[in-house]
Amino acid sequence: MRPHRLRVTAFGAFAATERVVFDDLEGLFLLHGETGAGKTTLLDAIAFALYGRVPGERGSAKRLRSDHAAARTETEVELEATIGGRRLRITRKPEQQRQKKSGTGTTIVQTSVRLEERSAEGAWEVKSTRVGEADKEIAELLGMSAEQFFQVVLLPQGEFARFLRADANHKEALLQRLFGTDRFRKVEDWLADRRRAAEKDVAAAAGAVDTLVAQIAQAAGVSIPDSAPTLDEAATGLSLAAWPASWTAGLGASAETARAAAAAVAALRRADLEVALAAKAQAEQLADRQRRRLDAVRRQQELQAATPEIERLGADAAALHAAGQEQQTQVGRLEALRSVAGEADAEEKTAANARTRAAGLAGDLDRTEAEARRRREIRPPAEQARDAASTAAAALPAARAEADAARRMAGDGAALVEEHAKRSGLYAAHLTAREKSVAAQTEALRVRGARIDGMRAELAAQMTDGSPCPVCGSIDHPDPVDAESFPPVSRDEEDAAFRAAGDAAQAADQAGQLVAAADAVLGELALRLAGTGFAPPVAAGTAAVARAAVAAVDAAALTAAARAAAEAAETLEAEAARLSDAAAGLTGLQRELDDLDTAIADDQTRLAELTEQRAAALAEAEAAEVRAAARRADLGAQLGAEGDLEAAISAATRLAEALVKAAAVADLLADPDLGVRLDPPAPVAETAAVLEAAQRAHDEANTAYGTARHRAEQLTLLEPRLGDALAALRPLKDRAAHVRQLADLANGIGNANQYKMTLSSFVLAARLEEVAAAASERLLTMTAGRYSLVHSDARKGNAKAGLSLLACDSWTGIDRDTATLSGGETFLASLALALGLADVVTAESAGTPMEALFVDEGFGTLDEETLDEVMNVLDGLRAGGRIVGIVSHVTELRQRVPAQVRVRKSRTGSHVEVTAG
Repeated sequence: MRPHRLRVTAFGAFAATERVVFDDLEGLFLLHGETGAGKTTLLDAIAFALYGRVPGERGSAKRLRSDHAAARTETEVELEATIGGRRLRITRKPEQQRQKKSGTGTTIVQTSVRLEERSAEGAWEVKSTRVGEADKEIAELLGMSAEQFFQVVLLPQGEFARFLRADANHKEALLQRLFGTDRFRKVEDWLADRRRAAEKDVAAAAGAVDTLVAQIAQAAGVSIPDSAPTLDEAATGLSLAAWPASWTAGLGASAETARAAAAAVAALRRADLEVALAAKAQAEQLADRQRRRLDAVRRQQELQAATPEIERLGADAAALHAAGQEQQTQVGRLEALRSVAGEADAEEKTAANARTRAAGLAGDLDRTEAEARRRREIRPPAEQARDAASTAAAALPAARAEADAARRMAGDGAALVEEHAKRSGLYAAHLTAREKSVAAQTEALRVRGARIDGMRAELAAQMTDGSPCPVCGSIDHPDPVDAESFPPVSRDEEDAAFRAAGDAAQAADQAGQLVAAADAVLGELALRLAGTGFAPPVAAGTAAVARAAVAAVDAAALTAAARAAAEAAETLEAEAARLSDAAAGLTGLQRELDDLDTAIADDQTRLAELTEQRAAALAEAEAAEVRAAARRADLGAQLGAEGDLEAAISAATRLAEALVKAAAVADLLADPDLGVRLDPPAPVAETAAVLEAAQRAHDEANTAYGTARHRAEQLTLLEPRLGDALAALRPLKDRAAHVRQLADLANGIGNANQYKMTLSSFVLAARLEEVAAAASERLLTMTAGRYSLVHSDARKGNAKAGLSLLACDSWTGIDRDTATLSGGETFLASLALALGLADVVTAESAGTPMEALFVDEGFGTLDEETLDEVMNVLDGLRAGGRIVGIVSHVTELRQRVPAQVRVRKSRTGSHVEVTAG
């Protein structure tokens, strides 16, 4: 990358537009100026144009816009440079606030970029205007990150001096930013994750083995032997599965033996149960036969006691036969009489129903007559209501229009009074905000002046006789500022004061906008009231007219008029609502009248029908009652001579039942199955007790057999599963040990890593060794062959190894700690380190040539001879057309370096003066 031209506008210390043409500064040039003038701002502008941000703490503050710039001047940086063989022009703007083009206040302008390339004909062609796209293309051409560019092109000497004395952790942080060793750290993390995953797999597999061992012990009903080795102990022996396998096999054999014994006992108890069941069944059968024989004997004895009655019934058999014949005749006559009785009952029911229906019809008739009278009575009032509603509907539109006009006039009048009071408050607030804004601006300028005075006093307090001035390098201090007279003011206090001034100005603008908005509302209300004839005859359109309109109207009168108009509007609204309701009910009333006419006609027809039906029902009821009375009289006459028939039938029935029972008892006593003795009774209770005991013994034997069989089955299933789990555990433990070894090595732990270096630290150590070799070439030249830098793997205490640098002193042959170097020697070593780092980073970044180098400060600590050596080295960097800029206050350099860029500061912002060589 070689810069050609730089233009900055409203950037940092520069209020206006400043330009630097680097092509006019061929070779070596000096960038100098007063403290705080903006020398570093020019380097920040190059970084901002390329990467959209600036180095260090200045970038984190995100404060790029000049405080001295005019409100309408936008902050912008333009860099023309050759990058990767292409002539590019980059114009970039940060996010900023600018004054609105119309109206008052400010608006946010988003960050923007324009990337252009010059063609062979000299014309500029826009390549991109999108931030992400342009940044990507520039970064690919440069071949290095922003952090790398800030280190290898903008050499901050103070940082490299700190790097020489820093501990391993701080060195590692800087080298990681420059060399991007994140991929190696990711490898460390990946191996650590694999180690944790492998250990988790081993723990899970070992847990599965422990679970199976516990399940086997539980299934066998035993405890795990106290003498059993742990899995880790077993793993150190010849076989990981030796002790659990033999232990499980012994438990399985014991369980199988117990199962066979339990099966034999269960078979014996089953045989005993079957014998007891057979004995109980025989006893129950004998008891049942004895019971049935005893019942038959008892019924036989009862029949023998009833023998005289049976003989009497038998003697009468002939009379009963004759009576049976007569019974058949009587049954026929009874059936006929039953039919007559049924008809009489039906006639009575018919008569009752007819009377009930006649009574209901009489009630319907009365209710229908009453409803007809009511409807004839309500017809005249309904006709009057219909006529009134028609009249109200005709008056409704006019009433509504009058109410709306009154309501609008009342609302506008009340709003005019309220808005005028509001405008007075806003105007007062505007005046107060303007006064606060002026006071805040005055305070901000005072704080800035106090800060500048405080900085001068602080620098003066640090000066002692014989020490060089940190600004100009002079050792004479004729008139230092009194520090007690100017207490220090921080940059934060200055920023806070100017932020407060900006906030106050913005508040004043907003208050003015509110007053203008209130004036516009007042004008619009005055115009509307003028249309009603209420407001004074004043032309509308401006805020002044609106205020005159309000002043011309007495506020009390306006309020009273508005209230009266509102009351009138409410009255008219109520009347309009009443008229609207009446009009809405007109149609309903007409429909009700029509329905009444139809209902009255229907009622008259229904009355006639009900009258005819009632007369017919009454006649039918009287005829049915006459028929029922006649049929009941006939039935009573025919039933008078039949009183003894039922008694004869009952006697015949009892004789038949006695004969049947006697035959059944004789059959039972003749059955061979009942030929048993009644004494002794069957032993049912004794056999039941024996059966219960046999059942308990059988159940206990079955339970014991089920337990033994389940235990044997579980052990048969668990034994091969334990073998599989042990077989799976061994390779997992081997793999975990291998992964642990690799992870420990990469993460700097374990005995194999004697330097305790992580993988990323090892890579950084190799890079640091390259940087030390490249830096030594520069340092040997600058120190006349005395000093070089060497890389060391030695550790200091608990610090990481591999990130140490030593200064090799060829005069003594001793490698010294870089902290023992003097101030001038430290500057030379840090400069050599920065240049060496630039060489290594550039070489690693695909060899992208960096044709510009800026060295920031530190030359004031060198004696004249050493300064000559350093200048020779820097002058040698110009080889191949590279430009080298030195940022320094040292006065002697102004005579040594003819090409200069001077930055002058003032109260209105800094300016750039360029002197070509």
